[in-house]
Amino acid sequence: MSGLRIRYLIPVVLISFCLVVLCAVVAGSLFTQQAALTGILRENVESRRAAVELEECLTDLIELEDARVETVAVLHNRVDVHFRHLRTVSDQTEEQRLLGQMEGAFAEYLRRWDGIPLRGEPGHETARKEVTRYLEEDVLRPCQRFKVYNAARIETSTENHERTLRQLAWGMAGVGGLGAVAGLVLGYGFAHGLSRSIRRLRVQLADAAGKLDPHAAELVITEQGDFKDLHAEAERLGARVETMVQELQQREREVRRAEQLAGLGQLAAGVAHEIRNPLTSIKMLVQSGEPLTAEDLSVIESEVRRMEGSLQAFLDYARPPKAERRPTELVAVVRRAFDLLRPRAERQQVELEVRADGEVSLTADPSQLHQVVVNLGLNALDAMPNGGTLTATVRRLNRGVAVEVSDTGPGISPDILPRLFEPFASGKDTGLGLGLVVCKRIAEEHGGSIRGGNGQTSGARFTLTLPTS
Repeated sequence: MSGLRIRYLIPVVLISFCLVVLCAVVAGSLFTQQAALTGILRENVESRRAAVELEECLTDLIELEDARVETVAVLHNRVDVHFRHLRTVSDQTEEQRLLGQMEGAFAEYLRRWDGIPLRGEPGHETARKEVTRYLEEDVLRPCQRFKVYNAARIETSTENHERTLRQLAWGMAGVGGLGAVAGLVLGYGFAHGLSRSIRRLRVQLADAAGKLDPHAAELVITEQGDFKDLHAEAERLGARVETMVQELQQREREVRRAEQLAGLGQLAAGVAHEIRNPLTSIKMLVQSGEPLTAEDLSVIESEVRRMEGSLQAFLDYARPPKAERRPTELVAVVRRAFDLLRPRAERQQVELEVRADGEVSLTADPSQLHQVVVNLGLNALDAMPNGGTLTATVRRLNRGVAVEVSDTGPGISPDILPRLFEPFASGKDTGLGLGLVVCKRIAEEHGGSIRGGNGQTSGARFTLTLPTS
């Protein structure tokens, strides 16, 4: 099915993308044309409105002059205001020509108006009529032509808008038709491919069912197949898979229980081995029949301490103490652990070194971190009986801190390296193989990790990583 999806999904996505782009182009073109036509229409309507207002003002002025009203200065000022408004909305050459003609004629009208003789003087009435006629013929008539010109442009803009809408309708119809055809073609191809995929899937289901139950009845695969048959076969296969899973889970539980019993037996054997040897030494001293000397008592005390240490190691492994976290200074913990190891290190001529860039604070259980560093240090000292260098390096990380404990001993043997953190895996004759397991558990309980391996030149190197927040 994945091959089918990839095979048919790519052309579907490409065609869908092309249709979306085409629709976006058509919509963008329509929006651009609509915006342009709207701007032209708005400008023409505004120009026509201004021309109508000017025409009304000029008509009022002519009527007042016919009524022989002498005070018309207010209307003269209003005509000037209308002219200024027309200048801001006139962007066509014809509009600007008519506006210039009207402004020039109105200036001439004002000059003639100012030259009319006073009322009662000879020629006053004749001059007034002449000026009024000039205002009507040379100013009002161009204003009316200006209005007619804007009306014609509004009509043209309306026709262009209707034509754009018709083009959009045909374009959207074409896109819809193309999408329908593409959908039919892709649908047929997808259905054909899906049918072939169903037949292949039925074959695979039959093969899987045969592998799960070789004695099951044979599934007959025909050329014609649909989802109903496929669903029935899938249900039968699902039932077989469910039965097989239940059997596998039961076997897994049995294997896990067997592993637990084996681990318990291994633990018991380890406990018996670690306790039997000291007890044998103590038994030989007690059964010798001779009074116990101070040296004998010292040997007994040493063997008892050895048994106590072994039992404590087993207890730490089987039932680790709960971490009591509090603000802890990590470098101080490392230094205290190395101070504890210093007497033994001096006896073995091992040099101890702690490196740190500065103080590092975190929230942790200091006693458990101390135990980790001591365990790693003791392992290193066991590997360097004749001298060497044991180094602990504390460095900051982006979101945490790392403590690296390295030595100059022979390193970890290749057969132990893969099982380094497994219980009872130890390269020492007297080792329990539980120390590193406990260290790993403490690191994980603190949200960190520990890893180990050999250094680039020699010796072993263990790195404890802990979060600081």
